[in-house]
Amino acid sequence: MVSEVFSHMCERSGVPRRPDWAEWTRTFVVPDKRTAGLRGTLTQLCCAVMEYALDEGLSAVGGVQETYFMPHHGALKWRAEPMGMAREENGEWYIVAYIEVNEAALASVRKILGIEESLLVRRGAQVSFIDVPGIRAECDVSESF
Repeated sequence: MVSEVFSHMCERSGVPRRPDWAEWTRTFVVPDKRTAGLRGTLTQLCCAVMEYALDEGLSAVGGVQETYFMPHHGALKWRAEPMGMAREENGEWYIVAYIEVNEAALASVRKILGIEESLLVRRGAQVSFIDVPGIRAECDVSESF
């Protein structure tokens, strides 16, 4: 979606084109579950996404997101790298940013949640996110994590 619709928001680093970076652009928590603070549903969802990304060998997740997610990433002690400046679209502010995937990021969110076990449940046959493990394509991003 970033390359097709939001490439104009990647003026700082260029449009990411890496097989080990995944777009994560749809996050929604119902209103009555939003007030649980840092240990709530949103943080649990973030933890599961980080677990998945690590399991799949990804090095970053992200994409276009509302700017209010950036302080949440910071509170989780996650490194989120903006690809460009935030822009207003239809009265909301958005930014393209990618979060570094690593064990420290997972450990941080698990510590906040007070858990040690995975939240991720896999059922049935799984298809790898990256087709060929260990092989990374060249990208046109001037800076990577």
